[in-house]
Amino acid sequence: MKITVICNSDSLAFPVIQALYAQGLLDTVAILERSEKLLLGPLLAIGIAKENVLRLNKATWQHQIKQWLAATGSDAVWIFGFPWLIPEHLLQTVPRGFINFHFGELPKYRGADPIFWQLKNKEAVAMLTIHQMTADVDAGPVLCTKQLPIIKGENYGLLCQRLGFVAIEAIPQLLNETGSPPALDRSNEVAALFDKKPNNNDLAINWQLQSADEIEWLVNAANPKYDGATACIKNTELRILEVSPAEIQLQGEFKPEPGTIVYADALYGLIVACIENRFLKINTVHMREGYFSGAKLFHMGIQSGEKFINLN
Repeated sequence: MKITVICNSDSLAFPVIQALYAQGLLDTVAILERSEKLLLGPLLAIGIAKENVLRLNKATWQHQIKQWLAATGSDAVWIFGFPWLIPEHLLQTVPRGFINFHFGELPKYRGADPIFWQLKNKEAVAMLTIHQMTADVDAGPVLCTKQLPIIKGENYGLLCQRLGFVAIEAIPQLLNETGSPPALDRSNEVAALFDKKPNNNDLAINWQLQSADEIEWLVNAANPKYDGATACIKNTELRILEVSPAEIQLQGEFKPEPGTIVYADALYGLIVACIENRFLKINTVHMREGYFSGAKLFHMGIQSGEKFINLN
């Protein structure tokens, strides 16, 4: 059996690519031209010959794939994070079809970037759903599902890495799959929660509405792919990449407004008030000038009593 892999991700796809290559099952790998700098070097390091890596151009990718598959004679195409809708005529060009590795529960997390949405929504487990592709988005018969408990505090990058290795576990089942998969019973389906990438509003912290836990999960969901969750202080926009819960006792009956810095020094950095009398320590942020700790922000002049404001 020969398998072509089309991918637009390194951590999610490379464990499976490496496993297929080691077993002599990998035919070719196709990547987007725009991702060549990120993906080509690691693919060559695995041992894949440069002539076996197809670079897809946005204007001509359908023609490229059709010609490539006709020349190679692949039995199946496995997809990881491909951003463009594959038409029906292409899906029929290989005997065992196109199989999509969707890193979210279907149909609940149909569409773009389910890993972000699962983290932002504080899911207890992340899902891998492997399904036969049809012309509709994330709608084909399900072949295999895997669950992975989400570790409290892990970010987008760490979860991607762990999910990539979970995908290896599905290889034997997919190789043994024969014929057409059974029709999927959709009678009890729920509507998809998300079918889009997060926009600026999705990435912005709302100090008045979001709890400390919700802010922490948003920060983790946005790190590193979206460069953190967005916040603004002293008319400066920054991206918060890491926070942690903080315990602090305030004097008297003072109840600071959410988003207010209630403690700042050179040792502990910045501690910010959230709703429900909870607090978060700002560990790492990204600004135009660089990456900084909360302590460095204190040295840069951010003081107790100053306040983060909402951007939406």
